[in-house]
Amino acid sequence: MKPRSFLFYSAVVGLTALSLVIGSCKKDLNDPSSSGQSLLVNEPAQGLKSNDRQDREILFISKRDAAFDEIYAMNADGSNIERLTDNTVPDGRATWSANGQLVAFASGVVGSRDIFVMNANGHGLRNLTNTAADEDWPEWSRVGNHIIFSSDRDANPAGKNEIYTMNLDGDEITRLTYRTEDDKWPTYSPDGSLIAFQSDLGVTSGRTEVFIMNADGSGVTQLTNSPAFDQMPTWSPDGTKIAFMSSRDGNPEIYVMNADGSGQTRLTNYPGMDARPSWSRTDDVIAFTSTRDFAVNTPGNQEIYIMNGDGSNPVRLTNNSVYDDYPSIK
Repeated sequence: MKPRSFLFYSAVVGLTALSLVIGSCKKDLNDPSSSGQSLLVNEPAQGLKSNDRQDREILFISKRDAAFDEIYAMNADGSNIERLTDNTVPDGRATWSANGQLVAFASGVVGSRDIFVMNANGHGLRNLTNTAADEDWPEWSRVGNHIIFSSDRDANPAGKNEIYTMNLDGDEITRLTYRTEDDKWPTYSPDGSLIAFQSDLGVTSGRTEVFIMNADGSGVTQLTNSPAFDQMPTWSPDGTKIAFMSSRDGNPEIYVMNADGSGQTRLTNYPGMDARPSWSRTDDVIAFTSTRDFAVNTPGNQEIYIMNGDGSNPVRLTNNSVYDDYPSIK
């Protein structure tokens, strides 16, 4: 049984293709020849579609066709899967722009990744950061053209991440956090006024928790406090709730809480892993990755699922012999 909100998608897809103003960009992302000096590919890989408009709803990464993680897109029912990248280094978690026509993602070997942007059909790829630092976990603002990400460019101690923002052209990079902890996985609230993120409680704590702060980096507040990992926050469409992954009950499951940290409630309950939730920006639907359909001791072959925001009606979307991971839903 599919989630009740699937019927709403056909109407929503057209609305998500809103116009995004990119007049301030230095390069035209629709022109593959202007993709910048750190170009990975000029065109989609052989066999990839080169449609000018992208109507798929879910991004994810997979090794199904290659030795490295590549980025794919599919419809909200798991159909119409399209491969978007073909690189000789791993591509990380990808996220949609506000209008669904651009994709930001991290690419490279862990420890030296950069943030890239491409059109939603895989064209026009260019490097926004191009540094020796490790840049990861990009996500778009839901209003405007800002991209938020984590980086160890100013790390003290080495390897510790802080949270930054930048414009669509990679300029005006602003550091938001100045903490001794490792700050990662930032995500804007729907109105852009708040940022949720995950952070450790010091390298020896063995814990991560979910925090919230104002969009300028002020007012950092801890929302979770469990003796395990609380990670990977994602906002509900109306900004009143935050879903996240926690291992507080013995294995990774997906939880939800109010935006002030109250009312923490478990949504999934399976012996395998349920993790990396992504809440739709337009509907009460959460995409996530899970190993629930495999033996507990089977090495990771997680697949992509979707469920309603209250945890009901989970539906499996992918099915192959290697893992599909890090979904991002419009």
